[in-house]
Amino acid sequence: MNLNVNPKYLIYHDLIGFEAYVKLKSKKKESKNFKYSGIIINDTENLLYIKTLNNNIKKFIKKNYIFRIKIPNINQDTKTHLLEVDGSKIVGRPENRLRHLKKKKRFRK
Repeated sequence: MNLNVNPKYLIYHDLIGFEAYVKLKSKKKESKNFKYSGIIINDTENLLYIKTLNNNIKKFIKKNYIFRIKIPNINQDTKTHLLEVDGSKIVGRPENRLRHLKKKKRFRK
């Protein structure tokens, strides 16, 4: 797990190894509470595979959920940050998300 991730650029990085909380995104019934899910073990184009506390593997369709990703603070080991990410922002292969960031920086001149 890469601990040197800037929260501003988390959606462009590989998410494997981070702890995640999950909430269903629905227009009819808005879930108010996040459920602790576990550790992200695989990140595909449209799915996140999360290993739960009882060692089950759950699949979450990215565009249907809101994720809170727990980012440890590298300066102080006791504090952590929770970053809330709409799943539709992280749809796509992880290697392509990084390419999009490089293109945005290049055209900002």
